[in-house]
Amino acid sequence: MGNRLKVEVLGPLGLSLGGVDAVPSAPKERQVLAVLLLNESRVVPVSALIDELWGDEPPKSALTTVQTYIVNIRKTLVERWGLPVARVRGELLTTVSTGYRFNTDHADHDLREYRRLVAAGRQAFHAGDEEGGVELLRRAEELRRGPVLVDVKRGRHLDTEIAGLEQAHLTVQESRIEAQLRLGEHRELLGELFTLTPHHPYHEHLHGYLMLSLHRCGRRNQALEVFRGLRESMVRELGLEPSPWLLRLQRDILRSVEPADPGLSAG
Repeated sequence: MGNRLKVEVLGPLGLSLGGVDAVPSAPKERQVLAVLLLNESRVVPVSALIDELWGDEPPKSALTTVQTYIVNIRKTLVERWGLPVARVRGELLTTVSTGYRFNTDHADHDLREYRRLVAAGRQAFHAGDEEGGVELLRRAEELRRGPVLVDVKRGRHLDTEIAGLEQAHLTVQESRIEAQLRLGEHRELLGELFTLTPHHPYHEHLHGYLMLSLHRCGRRNQALEVFRGLRESMVRELGLEPSPWLLRLQRDILRSVEPADPGLSAG
């Protein structure tokens, strides 16, 4: 097909060939396309698309309506990219048994590259290469252009998939921040942690990272204030006390001793 296909789901939905965008404007067609692209060449059953679009109350015409959306998406690819209809049907957006598959095997797919970099970063950590691991995870994070599929309406299927991706991304951020703390990069982390913690008001690891970074920067009182704010919120909103490891971190800071990295001692 000449130019390489580019697929983007880590932010606004993107699908282009040779720089020519082919994302449909109709909301439900965008929704169908997003599900297909998020599945990275795996077959998506028609039943999953119906569930995504209408949940527990699909119309009687659900099957034919989904087929119409597929036809319209194919038509958009043909018109915008100048490809033969048979090629689009046979190579790109194919019908497989009771479902559909969008072939992204040879595409530049941001989610696939993200996962490759994360796996390589974790392998570097396992091999003892902290700096290499941090760099690889940074490169993975840079692929994100905002919340996953931020401009696509979401049903049950996309909600579940996106929630899993966002949670996985938070875990990646934790791993990278922990490694930076081990490398002594607490000053470099302060701005990011001050931004992250308000978005995750009960996340003990992130608050612990901020406490440790502040303590190492000689800002002991601020570190203790972070703990007080977190504890008050947890008790008031959740009826819970902080975990033992975070309490140990607070005690170490009170005694002005170097605490263990919070993520390593959480258990």
